[in-house]
Formats: sequence, C-alpha cells, structure tokens
Amino acid sequence: MRRKPLDPAKVRLVQVARKRLGLTDDDYRNILMRVGGVSSSRDLTAEAFRELMELFAKLGFQSDANRTNLGRRPGFATAGQVAAIRRLWAEYTEGTGTETQLGHWLERTWRVSALRFLPEKDARSAVIILKNMVTRKTRP
Repeated sequence: MRRKPLDPAKVRLVQVARKRLGLTDDDYRNILMRVGGVSSSRDLTAEAFRELMELFAKLGFQSDANRTNLGRRPGFATAGQVAAIRRLWAEYTEGTGTETQLGHWLERTWRVSALRFLPEKDARSAVIILKNMVTRKTRP
C-alpha cells in the first residue's frame, strides 16, 4: 500500500526550517533518515513530519506561519486566544488538522466561518472546550 504524500505546504515548511537552521545537505538528509527513514521530505508520514518539526523546534526553529496579525479588533478573539486555539487544534488533531477543518468545527459550533470572526467570549469557550477535547483524547 502506498503512503499518501506529505502536503506541499508541510514540505515547504520543512524546507524553510532547514534553511533557517542552516543545515547542510548531508545533515538534513541524515536527520530525515533518522526521523522518518526517508531521503526526501515529500516521503514523510504525518507522524514523522510531527517528529521532525519537534526536532527542528528543539534546534531553535520557530514557524511564523500562524502569526497572522489581525491587529486588535475589539469584540473578537485576541491574538493570544487565536494562538491558543490553533495550538490546541493541532494537539487535538495530532498535527494533521488544517485551518479549513478548524473553520468547519467553528462553523458547526459557533456559526462563524473562520477563526478571525470568532467573538472574544466564544474564543474563551473554544479554548476551554479544546482543552477538554485534548484531555479526553489523551486519557487511556
């Protein structure tokens, strides 16, 4: 059975991390082989991608992909709430959840099409609910 190729956006993120960390080609290939048993980031599994990004984070890489600055918008979710919701969503979906899937969850739960439209009071609830979802999922 053939594995599903890694999402192109995730492949780009791996390449950005590689460049920002200043990894040589040999070092990068050795890390790919050690973490995922592959020689190309396109061949990583979702689990291996998460492990690779955790390793890159330990090496000092910080992604700015989710740092969209919406400015302070009174009445809507704060930047901290947005970051917490995205972090919890990634934790709940084990890194496989997309922004679109998060939007669908928000639509079903709060009738808003995207995180940027979530009212501040609902954002507080979303953080609590996502924390509970993560806790339930990680319980044995």
